[in-house]
Amino acid sequence: MKRIILSMLLLAVAGTASAQWRHHHHGHGPTVIYRDNNWAAPLILGGIVGAVIANQQQSVVVQQPPVYVQPQPVYVQRQTVCTEWKEIQYPDGQVYRERTCTQ
Repeated sequence: MKRIILSMLLLAVAGTASAQWRHHHHGHGPTVIYRDNNWAAPLILGGIVGAVIANQQQSVVVQQPPVYVQPQPVYVQRQTVCTEWKEIQYPDGQVYRERTCTQ
């Protein structure tokens, strides 16, 4: 890349050196002679410089934000555990049944 830029600068300097004014002395002051059709070289050089600058532009990378998926809650239903029935008989003759259940 540095070589391309250096060669373009050298071309620009060489182009300006060849476009010097020429002075002719015929006794009545300097006469300036220049070329009217000297637009092609700067146009080509400008195109080259523009292409180099355009190629140096870094591309824009758009990164999507991460998507967080929250897991669904898992509901565990506890199983009811009960003891076996106990029969309790009171002195008056009644029978009472009971058991204990836990979750």
